[in-house]
Amino acid sequence: MNHRIFIVLLLFSIFSQVNAQSALKLELYTGPQLGYQQLVNDSRPSIEFQPKLANHLGLGILYSIRSDWQLAIQSEFTGIAYGYTFYPNFPSVDDSRRFTARGGQLWNHRLGLRKSWEKGDHALYMQPMLGITKGRFIDYSEYDTLASFNFLTTRTSISLNKGLELGMKFYTKNKNYFLVGLRHQQGFNDLYPTDFNWFNNAPVSTIQRRGSYSGLVLGYGIDFKGKTKEEKELWKSGKEERKINKRNLAWSNGSYIMISGLLRFRPKYEREQNLEFSHISGGNEFLVGYTKGSWSLESGYNRWRAYTNVILLEGVNNHTPTDYRMDVIPLRLRYHLDLGTRQRLRVGASTAAMVILGSEGPYWSSFAFARRGEEVIYDLASVPIEQQVLGKVFFNAGVFAEVPVFNSSMFTFNFSRNFGSPEVGRVLLEGEFSKGNFSETFAGTLNGWVMEIGYKLPLNIVFKK
Repeated sequence: MNHRIFIVLLLFSIFSQVNAQSALKLELYTGPQLGYQQLVNDSRPSIEFQPKLANHLGLGILYSIRSDWQLAIQSEFTGIAYGYTFYPNFPSVDDSRRFTARGGQLWNHRLGLRKSWEKGDHALYMQPMLGITKGRFIDYSEYDTLASFNFLTTRTSISLNKGLELGMKFYTKNKNYFLVGLRHQQGFNDLYPTDFNWFNNAPVSTIQRRGSYSGLVLGYGIDFKGKTKEEKELWKSGKEERKINKRNLAWSNGSYIMISGLLRFRPKYEREQNLEFSHISGGNEFLVGYTKGSWSLESGYNRWRAYTNVILLEGVNNHTPTDYRMDVIPLRLRYHLDLGTRQRLRVGASTAAMVILGSEGPYWSSFAFARRGEEVIYDLASVPIEQQVLGKVFFNAGVFAEVPVFNSSMFTFNFSRNFGSPEVGRVLLEGEFSKGNFSETFAGTLNGWVMEIGYKLPLNIVFKK
């Protein structure tokens, strides 16, 4: 805690001294990253281990020491994710379970030196850096022989790291900027291990990491330069004109980005009996598009939730595992009309093809048991089934409306329907039911009505000179 207070005070001191000279900039960034992890002591071998994409979220303070050189102080969280396949009946590989583990994070602190090459409304930069990676873990090594249990002690492991970042800055009209870059960080020594000790094998299979990763940096930089009195007066005098220009730019041709949240209403045949809200699932999407006249073409990334069918056996309602996550790339074509002369309402229709990238979860089997007196009503296990859905396509069509917000962007309301979805979220339900054996496969789809609310930002506004 003391070192965190020191860092805050140091940054506040720097800010207080250099703000007037515009030597200070603040950066917020995120992006996907692939952490380099390896499996050691695979005892059977029974595990096919593979690192997975996670995310990182960070904050940076930059201090100008020359016109083209800056000192960078950065602090960030990086997520941990990996996948593995387990064969419970090894050496037989007929039965397998595939898992994806997400959770936990590492904390990186680093000091860098950034060199920039200014090119008018954009700049190239290179930033070598040194730092440390911190990982917190629970140590079970202290054992109380009298009470027969392990003490849980939280500890911290540290690895030194070095890195290099290359990227571009795209300036806005007020000299703030968007940031796009590539970063690689290499750790020098091992952090705490993650053990697969629940497999009861010797030696224990262990995941080892050093905090190394490669990732994409997507950020926004804020320049703390203040305006002079003359600049402030000029800014006030042109307020109404800027308002009109911003609205015209926002509704004109050009590129845009859009972020949406959505609700999908499952078809009636997939809904759970007697539970009114069981047929509603959520999702989100990030889109990049281009408008030309009355037409727009957009693509990006969608994340849907898929649910298995619900079974009803002799009056017993048994819900199989739900909550499959589906990653999808949409390709959508929109046609619109602007109503009125003041650019306050846009309506249109859209159609889209959705390409499925893959699915995740649930990866653990679940069990359901009930009895009435001595009679067993059911004793069932729901086992997820591995499913190849990569490249499969379903479709979407609907209508939408857009209204302006802040004169420079729009809220988008979309009402559509998914159709043609393949089966997703398959599970095998097996066991005993009413003193008889039961075994049947169930699945859901991504069909149904979809309601979306999104925020659309035309890039004409952002990169206006």
